[in-house]
Amino acid sequence: MKLVQMPRELLHLERDDLPALGVERGLLAEFEAYLSRAADDRVGLAILAPPEAGARELLMVLARRVGAALRNQNIRLRDHGGDRQAGYRQLCYLPGSALPQALRTPRARRSLEGEAACFFQDLEMAWADGAAALDPSVFLELLDLRLARRLPSYASAAPGALPAGLEGELRARLPVLEANRRGGPVR
Repeated sequence: MKLVQMPRELLHLERDDLPALGVERGLLAEFEAYLSRAADDRVGLAILAPPEAGARELLMVLARRVGAALRNQNIRLRDHGGDRQAGYRQLCYLPGSALPQALRTPRARRSLEGEAACFFQDLEMAWADGAAALDPSVFLELLDLRLARRLPSYASAAPGALPAGLEGELRARLPVLEANRRGGPVR
């Protein structure tokens, strides 16, 4: 299973493009404050906002920022003769709709458990297809394992579309950016 499934239409999105795309102003202000420390984050972030607020676009810009930092670390490792196989750092980027299959596939699950950073776009879509939907506790187990290993996880989700209780569980584990907050600090 392919574990980097970035939306093609957002591949070239830059930080400077966000205001023109209509990203909700308060959410954008919170995001800007977070970006300066994103490359060193060992926890991650949940962007809880409806699609029209720009959560998907913010997650993609963040993934590009974190991906560039990982690439630079990999280049330094290579240039200094380090063990590339042991130290090579990658990221995963999955749409929520692909998460159930990834967590049911042993090899993909191991990758999600150990990659340097994981991004889950439109997380609520993991529960959109009734029979194939994911048990929320399985996702939370993955998140807890990654947190214990100090591997950041990032998610965007429309909060009202998440399964009951999951929003609270995300808030308990990750700092949150959310729409309609007037640019307050990351919680």
